[in-house]
Amino acid sequence: MERSKSPRALIRLLSLISFVVLVSCSSDTTDDATEIPGSQHKLTSNSKTSTTSSSKTGSQNEDETFVVTDSTVTLRNNDFPKPKGRVINIMVTGVDSRLGDNTMHADANHLVRFFLDSGCVEIISIPRDTYADAGFDDTTNLNKLTNVRANRGRNTYHKAISEITGVSPIHHWVEFGFSQAIGLLEILGYKENAPSTLRVLRSRQAYSAGDYQRVYNQGQFIRQAMLRNVKHADDMLGDLALRAALMIVDTDMSYDQCSTLLEALVAGGFSDDASRIWVRLAPSMITRMQTFSFDSANIVALNKQIEHRIKKLGLDSVKITEETYEARLNKLIANAEADTAKRPRNVIHALRRPFEQRAWLQVPDRKRRAQYCDRLCVALEKSYRKTKQQQSADRVRAYVNEVSKLTEGK
Repeated sequence: MERSKSPRALIRLLSLISFVVLVSCSSDTTDDATEIPGSQHKLTSNSKTSTTSSSKTGSQNEDETFVVTDSTVTLRNNDFPKPKGRVINIMVTGVDSRLGDNTMHADANHLVRFFLDSGCVEIISIPRDTYADAGFDDTTNLNKLTNVRANRGRNTYHKAISEITGVSPIHHWVEFGFSQAIGLLEILGYKENAPSTLRVLRSRQAYSAGDYQRVYNQGQFIRQAMLRNVKHADDMLGDLALRAALMIVDTDMSYDQCSTLLEALVAGGFSDDASRIWVRLAPSMITRMQTFSFDSANIVALNKQIEHRIKKLGLDSVKITEETYEARLNKLIANAEADTAKRPRNVIHALRRPFEQRAWLQVPDRKRRAQYCDRLCVALEKSYRKTKQQQSADRVRAYVNEVSKLTEGK
């Protein structure tokens, strides 16, 4: 088993581990899995691994098949590995926050545990509708994990995660929304199909297990990305990829912290051995899940199958197209630009959140994307300086300068 890698390879690998894309949708689904408080699970495959296997997800979808690796797995009340030694717990949260919206619902919740001394990784995936005290009366049906982040803030949300998973403390956190997820997927190699990949990871209405299947899919996406790329560490994007990922997400982790974390993990024996990475759900439950292949080549097929199921179930809704989103973004920036001279505080109010969201990353055309980024950053920096908010202005300028360096380094 491989015990060490060069520092450059370690940094490259981290770009695929620490900031894997996990974003979910906000539509409701009824789930029927049975909870077993305080238990853990074991994955038991009901068929041999095959990239051409197919399976059913429920009676309402019986005539459809998916491209899968294992046709089904059963989460059972048995022990997963229990590594000893040092562990770093990182909370990865995909937030549902629309263009310019300050409200952040925690719609994708994954606690990634790095066991440094044993070189193992555990991914604990938690459904968004898991019960948690969000500050509402229980009769409202609003006391759900997704609402804790929105209504009570990050610290209380992390406490709720610890209560649900039994894991404490949470050492670091990573959060990102829809536009940021697009940028991260492009870094991870889904440059040509980032939107469709994101849709596959967000989907839950196409499955009989609903949000349980979706959150399990997301956990498996992380796991497969690690296994698929660890042996190709020297061929990855390297330092630029990690720096780009850190610029996109909201996190309390620095570049040096990320590098140190991965160096210790690989020194402990982390490799492409599949037994070193596992996914479990919390709260614990016994239920059958499908395990899909999230290789880029399979995303197109998965997306088509999901689209077919959604239409068949009559769940179509009016979609915000790329053109509609770009028009909204352009109007938002244009209105702010008109206010820059006389109403800089209005500009800050309008553009602060889109800047944090990296809203331009959702524009598919790279040239226009760069133009929106430049326009937004120029207007926001000017407005911060006019209102004597120099530190905020410097943060915007630092972002622009870093983008320029990364672009030159490609």
